[in-house]
This record gives sequence, C-alpha cells and structure tokens, in this order.
Amino acid sequence: MFIDLKLPRRTLVAIASAALLLPGAAFAKCGDIKGKGDITVVAPAFPSTQHLAKEMASCSRDGLKVILKVTPEARVETERAFASEGKSAFDAAIVSGGVYSGLVSKGQLQPMTDLAAKYKAKYKIEDGMLVKSNGQVMAVAFQQNAQNLFYRKDIFDKLGLKVPTTYDEMLQVAAVIKAKEPGIDFPIAQTFAKGWDISAEFVNIYVGFGGKLFKPGTAQPAFNNEAGIKTIELMKSVSKFMTPNFLASNSDDVMNQFQQGKAAMGVLWASRAARMDDPAASKIVGKMEFAAAPAAMAGGKSATHLWWDGVAMPKNIAGDRDTVFQVLMDALDEDSTKTGNDLTIWVRSSYKPTRFGTGVTLSAKAGAPIWPSEPYVGLVMGELGKLVPEALGGTMSAKQALDTAAENYVKAATEKGFIK
Repeated sequence: MFIDLKLPRRTLVAIASAALLLPGAAFAKCGDIKGKGDITVVAPAFPSTQHLAKEMASCSRDGLKVILKVTPEARVETERAFASEGKSAFDAAIVSGGVYSGLVSKGQLQPMTDLAAKYKAKYKIEDGMLVKSNGQVMAVAFQQNAQNLFYRKDIFDKLGLKVPTTYDEMLQVAAVIKAKEPGIDFPIAQTFAKGWDISAEFVNIYVGFGGKLFKPGTAQPAFNNEAGIKTIELMKSVSKFMTPNFLASNSDDVMNQFQQGKAAMGVLWASRAARMDDPAASKIVGKMEFAAAPAAMAGGKSATHLWWDGVAMPKNIAGDRDTVFQVLMDALDEDSTKTGNDLTIWVRSSYKPTRFGTGVTLSAKAGAPIWPSEPYVGLVMGELGKLVPEALGGTMSAKQALDTAAENYVKAATEKGFIK
C-alpha cells in the first residue's frame, strides 16, 4: 500500500435530511448500527469523497444524524478542529498521508486499534487498509493517489507526438502544440496555485532532481541549493505554456481547463481522472489518457509522489467513537468499493483497476517515492507556498525566495521545538 491524497470551489454540505430521502435500502445498509446522536465528518472534495459522503449520509435515521461537509478547505478545517482545546467540531475526517503525519506527530488523533479488531470481520477490514503509528491503528486508508500526466491522446495522435517522459520532452511537445494546434489555449495546465499546490509541485520536481528537503538526520533545511534553483527555473519554463493566471491554478481550475478542451496536457491528481469522462461536465470524453509524471531530468525518477487517503478520528472527539467508527467502516465496505469502483484507486483487494489508475501504476514503476513523512514537512510547505510564487512572478530571484523560505522555516521549526 502507498503510505498520503479537489466538486467545484463551493462547499457542499451533505446532511442527514438528504439521506432520509434515499430509498429504504439505504437504511437497511446501516440498520444494525445501534448508536445515537449527531456525527459530523469533513472531507476534501473529489469524486470518491462525494461517493463516500452519500454512503455515510445513508446511515442517518431516527436518533442518528450523519452530517457530511465536503469542501476544498478540508485540510484547514480538519487541522483547526483536531487542534481545538475543546471538543472537535468534527468527529472524523478524510485525510491524506501528508495531513495525517502532522496530526499524528502532534498527538491529535484517536487510536482505533480496539475498534479495528472489534469490527474487522463485520466490515472485512483488510490489513493493508490499516495505517499504524507506534503499533497503534490511527487511520484506515481507502484510496491511493499520485499526481500523474494527463494528455490528450487525440491531439498527440494528430500531431504525431510521443508521450513525454521528462520535463524537457514535455516542453518540446508543448512548443509543437502551441504552434500547430490553435484550438488549444494552453498547451500545459498544472497546479501552480499559491499555497499548498505550488509547494507540492516544487517538492515533486525538486526531489526529482535528487534534492533532499532536510539535512540528513536533522530538521535543518536543505532545499535552498542548486537543485532548488533548477527546480524554480524549470517551473518558470513550464509556466510559459500555461494560463497567464497560473498562480491561481488549483486542482479545480486545472481539471476545468482539461474538461473544457482548453489544455492539452499537464500533471494532475489521479483522483481527478474519472472526471475527464463525465459527460455532464466534460467536452473531451474518451480523449484523455494517463501516463507517469515526467522525470525532472533524463534518467531520473518520475517527479511525483505516492500518497494515500483515509479516515481518522480526533483525540478530542465529541461523539461516540464506536458509532463513528461503524459509520466510517460502513462507507468503506466492499459494496461501496464496488459501486464506486471507477471513481478512484481503492486500497481494497476487491477493487478492479480501470484506465483511470494507469498513471499511478506507471509513476510507481518509474520510481516515484512516497511523500515525505517528517512532522515538520508542513512548515516547509507553508513557506514554499508563499515564496516560490514570488520567484515565478519575478519579484524575487530563485535564490532569494529559497533563502527566505529556509530562514522563515528555521524560525517556525525552532518555535515548534523541531530545531533546538
């Protein structure tokens, strides 16, 4: 299993009243859950979580109300709620491995070892789904994810282009598309939005150049170096083939550019792949294919990382943990995987692979590493998310931006006790 992983920008809140409108079969699905009260769950917004939200909401009945909040701001809301001095506003959250690392390092997660053992047979919980820290089950994973290459096969075939395996090849292909395919507004669409998106892109490419975020065995920064500068220069080259508003291009925006036929290729989350064939939202049904994320340099590994997403409960949980766990596991059961099979790359062994998972498989084969798990990675991401855009926008040099990010990170890491 790979040990971390956006609906439109607006927030979707799926509440119990909606669940009560579902057919009676939905009630039967969760009918043997005896607990009562209100259960609140927050989740990031992508196809599989919408599916799980409906599954969880179907558990609502007299005395038990399940409230789902699906939002692009799930990470922020989760971290705020789980860190609250009082009871958490959410009884559970869908988190990525990256979010999980921060929460578990701060002691903010509810151990679920006893519950996983108690309900293992009932919900057929597989060992490969259990995410452990110090021997304790702290999360249950349900999907695997990675940023991989999306490309318009019809355009590539028309122009006789080969699928790029490196960023240099990607830039060459982009130049051809820009010159010969006037119907494409932006040869490349990628998640360069300020904040977490652009910092993740930086880390993907930087590690692809062989860079290390930290000095060995320490929390001291090591990204303000030649590889870091090369990473920003490469990102600048890529941005020239993107929308002029590339610093606002998050996953939603990139997905929409692809769906509307405005972009020809780019690196995006595999969890968005199924949306390319959604006839209600996409003009390119059947035209997009998926490959490994390109390498940052010839002979290098795929410049992406392998992630997982799962469910976790806060240490400061307000609801009944046993009931909450059952609602979560009911949503992650084999039937749920079966009905949502094509929406993501499920961890369950009953998952039947589809073409939408091709890019993840190929990226893994091309050497993509697992996302860094150090508890202070989030602090680095925060600084890079603020300062890399300054370098791409031209207000700072690459060296200035990275040195400033490193300096700010050291201050933050020292305040948190990671650097003595």
